[in-house]
Amino acid sequence: MVKINLKWSILIAAIIMPLSVSEMQMGFAQEKEAVGTEGESNKFVDYLENARSLLNQTSVEYKNSNYTGAEELATAAYLDNFEHVEEELEKKSSHAFMEDIEHKMREELRDLIKDKVQQSELDLHINATDAKLVEAINLLKANN
Repeated sequence: MVKINLKWSILIAAIIMPLSVSEMQMGFAQEKEAVGTEGESNKFVDYLENARSLLNQTSVEYKNSNYTGAEELATAAYLDNFEHVEEELEKKSSHAFMEDIEHKMREELRDLIKDKVQQSELDLHINATDAKLVEAINLLKANN
């Protein structure tokens, strides 16, 4: 009989599930483009929506004391998503606006996780970052 350590199973599922959800979202985004949406600029909106989703998942993992998983999700939100939008956002907005979001995601959020701040402080930061991402999405949609 094989004994499975339940904690490890939950941890593995917690790490794998966000990737699966993210992959499903990307697949859905590709379907939307195939149906004839705004193509190139919609790709940027999809990246920002994925970043928002990953930030939400970061909060969940942090709440579950999975600090490593939370940091990995926060890193993916920035590197695998927001970084692809920086140049376009700077063209359609301003360097300062783009840099503000970049700083919130790349440095501040990861520092908060490393410092193991209170959940409420982390969530305040994630909510503020999310509001900026929504603003960026609206800018990209408006400037088509």
